[in-house]
Amino acid sequence: MIRLLLTVCFINILFSLFLFIKPSEIKEDLIFEIKRGDSYPSIVDNLENIDITIPSFVTVILQYTSLDKNITYGDYLIRKHENLLSVLTKIISSDTHYRKYRIPEGSTISSMLDRSNLPVSLKINGIKFDRTNIHALEGRFHPNTYYYSSVENSEDVFLEAILTQDGLLEKYWNSRTPYVSLQEPQELLVLASLLEKEACPNEHKKVAGVIYNRLRLNMPLQIDSSVIYGIEDFDGDIKKHHLRKDTPFNTYTNKGLPPMPISNPSESAIRAASNPDIHSFLYFVAKDRCTHHFSETYDEHKEAIKKYQ
Repeated sequence: MIRLLLTVCFINILFSLFLFIKPSEIKEDLIFEIKRGDSYPSIVDNLENIDITIPSFVTVILQYTSLDKNITYGDYLIRKHENLLSVLTKIISSDTHYRKYRIPEGSTISSMLDRSNLPVSLKINGIKFDRTNIHALEGRFHPNTYYYSSVENSEDVFLEAILTQDGLLEKYWNSRTPYVSLQEPQELLVLASLLEKEACPNEHKKVAGVIYNRLRLNMPLQIDSSVIYGIEDFDGDIKKHHLRKDTPFNTYTNKGLPPMPISNPSESAIRAASNPDIHSFLYFVAKDRCTHHFSETYDEHKEAIKKYQ
């Protein structure tokens, strides 16, 4: 009798081990989402829906040890044919899968929304922002790569980007040089956004010097990237009629800075806006992707245009 019981127990143990190490029926990698507030039974049911069955004795063990109450919500990456032991280990140890979200230097909010289906719902200083009004925050998102563990946490990405950018703006506004002829931090952000679109980091400070020189002389900035920002459905080819059309962002027809940032500037651009090179250049024209020819006079600038364009 004892031998029979031992044999049955041994067979059960082997079968249990087989269940744990047996490859699952999952045919491709997938993301298994545990939502905030999901109960353990609902998690078990959802796993069943993707052909992963939790044996009842495992449930008993998890409930006895209270591990079923400590499961963290988030996204879990389950690999093709991953076995039950591996899946359970991930879930019990809260080994959530982090997704990556990149905000490129010089990106705009429109481009961010176009390439992302993340839900946008923020509350900043008591004001709610969603996809209908988030464009008011142009320039406020710090370019970087961010990670989040579930769609529910995606708001944290945007909040982190904003808090980081606000911190950098405050830092460089407070350390700006006397040459900076601006009245408020927002203007520094606007100028930095122009630098980000007009130059690579190696020339941010030099181009900043040109912008400040033109502002001091009350000259139109004549920055094409700002004009382009104000063109609805721009097709990539700027024409003379675009430069003549009077919009708030046309820096040919309007003097001074545009009314708001035209991109999300990097720290390099914000730093350069707060500490520009001091020189007498008033013009610049592109030589190649990251270098420009700088001129003090319009005649010299015209010669440079003939040479490089």
